[in-house]
Amino acid sequence: MPEITLKQAAQKTDELNERWNKAAVRGLQSAAARGVQDIITRIIPSRTPQPVDRGLYRAGWRFYPAPNGAVIECFEPHAVLIEEGVRAANVKPGKAMIRALTEWVQRKGIASADEAESVAWRIAKTMQKRGIFGKQGMGVLRELVEKYLPNYIEEEVARELEKEGF
Repeated sequence: MPEITLKQAAQKTDELNERWNKAAVRGLQSAAARGVQDIITRIIPSRTPQPVDRGLYRAGWRFYPAPNGAVIECFEPHAVLIEEGVRAANVKPGKAMIRALTEWVQRKGIASADEAESVAWRIAKTMQKRGIFGKQGMGVLRELVEKYLPNYIEEEVARELEKEGF
């Protein structure tokens, strides 16, 4: 019967651990890719109203590899406002906000160019009373993490481990 030393057994264990870890990281990265696709194709379209004007928020979702997995985030500066919402007390209408709302009102055909700025002011005042996107925000990433991502992680890590023969 062949004998192996404790040192040889430790080396084999280290090799297996490294293979297992690399497979698990690939699985986490694959789960992150699925998660971004789910955000874009399932979660955002399920919202009413959809947080989509020109598509920047939807197009801003990305994942990128991290040393022990992956990171999912939206790179658009306004994403945090959509995700978490804005309390009414924190809405401060100013020139930039009114200009952006005026452009939005015109893009959506809500009012003519002559009336757009006054409509934008009324929207801003309503936001000042009610907040933006409610107390919880749209919670797109929160829904992904709570409902879908655990299953994706389990499936993708298992798939990668199976490829490695584990």
